Amino acid sequence: WEYRGLNSASDTGWRPAPLLLEHLRNNHPDLKVLNLDGRGLGDEAAMPLVRALEENTTVTSLRLGRNQMDEALGALAEILKTNDSVTSVDVRQNDMGAGVAASWAALLATNATLTDLNLSSNQIGASAKDLAEALGKNSTLRTLSVEDCGIEDAAAVLLMEALGGSGVEEFRGANNRCLEKATRKRLRAWAKTQQ
Repeated sequence: WEYRGLNSASDTGWRPAPLLLEHLRNNHPDLKVLNLDGRGLGDEAAMPLVRALEENTTVTSLRLGRNQMDEALGALAEILKTNDSVTSVDVRQNDMGAGVAASWAALLATNATLTDLNLSSNQIGASAKDLAEALGKNSTLRTLSVEDCGIEDAAAVLLMEALGGSGVEEFRGANNRCLEKATRKRLRAWAKTQQ
């Protein structure tokens, strides 16, 4: 990583070094985990990394949490639809809106490799309904986290119903926008046995 420096107020933060992009493009065998957690990356800085992952077959884990991405995460979801090496993705605490969250639902409907997905602290909201529908088509996901995602009661109920028939074994969904006490309680205490 290279620090951009303090040339101007808009030119601060981290950006990927060219060598990292080269390693991603060339499938460097030692690059299994791409940890970009907490780098403050926005869409512009992250897009070269996303593009470098298009043909990558060595990375198995993406840790992209605590950044400022939205469109880059939508592009990543498109790439991961056909990826068969990445099994774990953490995109918590980004700037993901409901539109991009729907892209992640579409990913779940087609990807047969992903086992662990953390979408927490993004504005998923009504797109939780899309996630619920996608879970019915996915047999590989084992862990799903959607805590603090602005999910309201109706979408939360659909999501929990879909979880019961899915392969998900561990779910975290606390701190959403559910008004019904019973729904909040179910989100906090969901267990596979609740079918």
